[in-house]
Amino acid sequence: MVSRKTVARLSRYRRLLTSLRDQGVANIYSHELARHAVVSAAQVRRDFMAIGYSGSPNKGYEVPLCIESLSSFLDGARPQEVALVGVGNLGRAVLQHLATASPSAAIVAVFDTDPGLIGTTVQSCRVMDAGRMEELVRGLGIEIAVLTVPPASAQETAETLVRAGVKSIISFAPVPLDLPRHIFVEYMDITAALESAAFFSRRGGGGTDASDENGGGEIGPIVSKLQKLLARTAMKLEDLAGLIGARIVTPGAPGGTEIAKIYAGDRVSDLLNEASDKTLLVSNLASVQMLRVAELMDVPGICFVNGVEPDADVVALARENGTLLMVSPDGVFETCGRIYQHLSGNGRD
Repeated sequence: MVSRKTVARLSRYRRLLTSLRDQGVANIYSHELARHAVVSAAQVRRDFMAIGYSGSPNKGYEVPLCIESLSSFLDGARPQEVALVGVGNLGRAVLQHLATASPSAAIVAVFDTDPGLIGTTVQSCRVMDAGRMEELVRGLGIEIAVLTVPPASAQETAETLVRAGVKSIISFAPVPLDLPRHIFVEYMDITAALESAAFFSRRGGGGTDASDENGGGEIGPIVSKLQKLLARTAMKLEDLAGLIGARIVTPGAPGGTEIAKIYAGDRVSDLLNEASDKTLLVSNLASVQMLRVAELMDVPGICFVNGVEPDADVVALARENGTLLMVSPDGVFETCGRIYQHLSGNGRD
């Protein structure tokens, strides 16, 4: 088994290698592929080891064989059929891209609610009435869907697709979906990507450190160590707050809640992938949206950093959900560092 992040990187490697092959490149070293993929050379080697492919110290990876190995791992015996819902400007752009982008998936059904679009053809796909979506998706046996619908209709549309048998959803709607845990959801947040680009542009570029994990430069190694330390102890949120000098704003579950994991960052997509009912979220974003996402993942506690005070709406929702809110006067890195120092200082390292 490999993680979803590994699969995403392998897919990116294949696209890059295919482009390089078409340019006449026959061999490539891990550090060269790493530069194209914006990861470390060690990461490239680990990813290829996971699929059982290795290169030569003298020649590196043979590009055609490397592509073949990636395709053997990523693709099934035949392309999987995909439904796309929402044929607005974004939906058309996505449909045009997906028409030739992936050898492992094929768009076979397109749905919309606009009477003016129903019955027309877009990128060789006939647009069907979304009112018949559940019936048609089930009949076609489609298990993957792409949502390019407005935020207000994303949840209802996703629920309809799940009832029809869809197991994986790619959502371009900027809202979290409340779906059964066995449903795979990949969020494509264009707004977040643009805001990140604008932020790093104002800072003069950067922001592409391959070691960046959990949303904070060198925070990744500390968080990784914290997971191991927490796994050996029965640490409760209430006790942890006192140890790091954080003020509790709203109480959590009666009797306290043990935690076994910490997620430090503000990336909603990563939180949705990694959080659990024993996770403490350490975040700069004291917002209702972040609390809603935490609610979906049963996250029992949130620590807002830099002394950021949650507003009345956030506090009210936390009380309603039984979510413990605390406020740390320090930043993300310093807060995680304090937790690490306490746990390791107690002889648990």
